[in-house]
Amino acid sequence: MPAPPRTVRRRRAGSRGVPRAVREPQILEVAGRIFAARGYHAASMDEIAAQADVTKPLVYAYFGSKERLYVAYIEGAGRELLDRMRAATDPAAPPRERLRAGILEFLAFVAERRDGWQVLQAEAAARGGPLAEELAGLRTGIARMIGRLLMETIPDSPVSEETRAAVDGVAHAVVGAGESLANWWLANPELPPDRALELLVALAQAGVDQARG
Repeated sequence: MPAPPRTVRRRRAGSRGVPRAVREPQILEVAGRIFAARGYHAASMDEIAAQADVTKPLVYAYFGSKERLYVAYIEGAGRELLDRMRAATDPAAPPRERLRAGILEFLAFVAERRDGWQVLQAEAAARGGPLAEELAGLRTGIARMIGRLLMETIPDSPVSEETRAAVDGVAHAVVGAGESLANWWLANPELPPDRALELLVALAQAGVDQARG
């Protein structure tokens, strides 16, 4: 009597043959999508592993826990945002053009990495979550970059400490306004990105004019 046919079980990817440098970003991308859709607490490691087509033990082997996976995703998204904004600003361009380029790249990140932006915003809204310091550092880094560009738009002349402080305040205000504008823009995509950009640049320039007072 012939032996019954053997059932061939499909092995999930990731256990062998795929370098971690390739597999880890794939897991992070899936995790970000699920964190954005479900929120941190409702997101399941089983679902993340299944959608990434890897085993759950592999996810734990790479990241250790759901919290560390979440931290890794947010750190990566924040670093990408800041790096993209820095890379978009040509040091040889006039300050106002560099400011426009940085803001436009910020809007491009929001549009292209909607999941990443939503997770960053959700964690920022948590106030005191595990990444409060990380996100505060990201905002500070963006505000410093914008502040330097705004200072460079002021014609060469002695600038008082009060004016410098006022411009720093404007830079932080622009960051907050940019976050709100980005959230609004995602819900109102009929506004072209270059128009959204000009609104934010105009707000920044008005702030600098007032700071010079």
